[in-house]
Amino acid sequence: MTLPQELRDKGFRLDDAREADFDAYFCISRACYEPYVDEFFGGWVDDFQLNMNVEHFRKNFSQTAFKKISLDGEAVGFFAFDEQPDKIEGISVQMLGKARNFGIGSFYLRHVTALADAGGKPIFLQVFKTNPARKLYARFGFTTYDENESHFKMRRDARGGAGKTRVARPSDNIAERVVGLL
Repeated sequence: MTLPQELRDKGFRLDDAREADFDAYFCISRACYEPYVDEFFGGWVDDFQLNMNVEHFRKNFSQTAFKKISLDGEAVGFFAFDEQPDKIEGISVQMLGKARNFGIGSFYLRHVTALADAGGKPIFLQVFKTNPARKLYARFGFTTYDENESHFKMRRDARGGAGKTRVARPSDNIAERVVGLL
């Protein structure tokens, strides 16, 4: 995944996340999610959130991609996703306000949706109900398929040629196809 030249010209850089990036990750996570945690879960509790973010940070290293976004040398966000044989999930986008509205979120979603379309895979994510990023996801073809008290669960089915949507079927699962051949 390489940032387009116009974003690099504005001072943005995309690098693989490293263990040493945890402090920045936690600060960005807090800036992005504290309002939603306050709204839906009664308040940000540092010890609990620190433990949960350590777990998420470590998990992201096992994902297909875990990237740090920098602006003029300062960490301003993180992306992650996990491409599996039959789907893409683990979609995570965290960006500080000063990094938003430059097209980075759209760049990331174009990349992930192109991977999904090429592989015929649906994409799954969840977003806080009051997070305006939901509108960006909808522009990229994500629809809500379920919800809980705090989140909308969204999916986007792979699109085939000529803009047609290809709906994922259980038979698309590679493991199921292999078992069926045995």
